[in-house]
Amino acid sequence: MSLLTTMLQRPLDPGYAAAADRREAAGMPRAASLRAPRLIIAMVLLGLMVGVAASNLTASDSPRAQARKDLIARIEDRRAEVDELTARATQLQTEVADLEAQQFGAVGDLERSRELAATVGAVELQGPGFTITMDDAPGSSADEADPNSPEAEQGRVYAKDLRFVVNALWQAGAEAVSINGNRLTSLSAIRFAGSALIVDNRPLNRPYVITALGDPARFPADFADGEGGSYLSTLRGSFGVRVDTTVSKELSVPAAVGLNLRYASTGDTGEAASSTATPERSSS
Repeated sequence: MSLLTTMLQRPLDPGYAAAADRREAAGMPRAASLRAPRLIIAMVLLGLMVGVAASNLTASDSPRAQARKDLIARIEDRRAEVDELTARATQLQTEVADLEAQQFGAVGDLERSRELAATVGAVELQGPGFTITMDDAPGSSADEADPNSPEAEQGRVYAKDLRFVVNALWQAGAEAVSINGNRLTSLSAIRFAGSALIVDNRPLNRPYVITALGDPARFPADFADGEGGSYLSTLRGSFGVRVDTTVSKELSVPAAVGLNLRYASTGDTGEAASSTATPERSSS
């Protein structure tokens, strides 16, 4: 009880009490006043610094805001340029296909060429199929929630989600697949770059619309009953990802852009073997 009595009778630490006695003996107040000139000046300066910093960060005409605005404008300009070049490339691919059709004499060769073009994604395809629209869960996108929040991260659509769904579509019998108008081929890559989803070096905007063509009698049911349907159900039920599926009788998948010929071989032209030139050899 002596310790409690001492604490109640002498709440001030002996060291602080001795310092106060020394200040009093020197003719100064026992404690420094909050209204001391130095303290007031320091508080005013600190408040001015905080106010100026906050004003610079929130001002609409700050250098940071202007740089961001300029960057967005440049991105939009480059995106419009890419879209224009993509349309031009698609038009040229159509012209090349028409020229190939004129050059092929045999009907079988022409059909084989068209079949190969459709397989590699060099031509636009139309037919029955369905679309899958995927989007972040409400309040999970970067412009709606804290990007570092665990709940926001779980409710987003990631590159691995699109890859899994696309692979499940191929497994279920898809004949052609595109994401937001970008045709997927055997060389296509779906990946993350920062916070953006990219397909073949082209950024995607939310929502992500996957268009797949296939046999209407089996394709939608095989996908829904397979791993793809289970995966989408888990995303929707456990993480709140928005998923909508629409079956259509007539859909369109554009041609792929940027296809390059890597391997080629000559066919049998039917000419006599004697018409082939033989190089001369010299002997010493």
